[in-house]
Amino acid sequence: MADEANFKECSLFLVHYVPDPVRGEYLNIGMFLYSPQENYLGCLFTDDFRRVKRFHPQADLDFLRELQQDFEQQIDEHSEGLQSYLDWMEQSFSNLVQLSPPRTCLLRDPAAEIETLFDRYVGARIEGPLPVDTRVRIKQRLRLSLVRAGVWERLERSIPAAQWTQPGDPFAFDFGYRPLEVAGRPNGHIKLIHALSLKRDVELAKVLVYTMEHVRRREPAELTAVVEGPAATDDPAATLSQNILREGGIAIRPVSLADEYAQSIRQELVI
Repeated sequence: MADEANFKECSLFLVHYVPDPVRGEYLNIGMFLYSPQENYLGCLFTDDFRRVKRFHPQADLDFLRELQQDFEQQIDEHSEGLQSYLDWMEQSFSNLVQLSPPRTCLLRDPAAEIETLFDRYVGARIEGPLPVDTRVRIKQRLRLSLVRAGVWERLERSIPAAQWTQPGDPFAFDFGYRPLEVAGRPNGHIKLIHALSLKRDVELAKVLVYTMEHVRRREPAELTAVVEGPAATDDPAATLSQNILREGGIAIRPVSLADEYAQSIRQELVI
């Protein structure tokens, strides 16, 4: 029984490519994996377009190549209502791209096991697993760690910067919290968290530094940037982002240590 408690009940949806809805012939090109227990919705799409072309020579490959990024962005935008987003997809997708009925599966670690399920039902990706090197993927991995640590519901989310900068400022920090006032611990001041890719988000690094200057003028505050990992010496963009953040007094955490970071937040919140 103790071992069974480690499994999460998940729903698996296959994504069908249906070039002719009348004939109803389809090819599995992707999948969604949903774990309500972990507030996790992952997606994975094929990069084997030779197989797609054999199935449908007239396929719009540019459209298919964009599906991974497009759905990742949509999942992030609907992170506060994943079940509703899934319900909408089930009701809306009926033409070129369709969802299969959900299959129930029990998994220990849905985010880690999605690759194995994808290989089984869709086929191994030519380029291998997706790297966690975009802001959306880093943020999703961080969010999963916060849920697992039991702090997700204690965090503020999408925190508007306009309260510290200027009216109309569209920027928002991903997450934030105020440690409880306990003797011997950091007391009360806000701690902000934001995900970004060092090699892709140089301009965002500048925005974070600018914004934190305004926040600190109003109140004591800290910001942690969760990134894909340390900048490689041969990556000038990533090195630049890293230096900008450090010079701006912003802490940097690699996403590979997201679980440990989430546990440290748990300790600060004295749950």
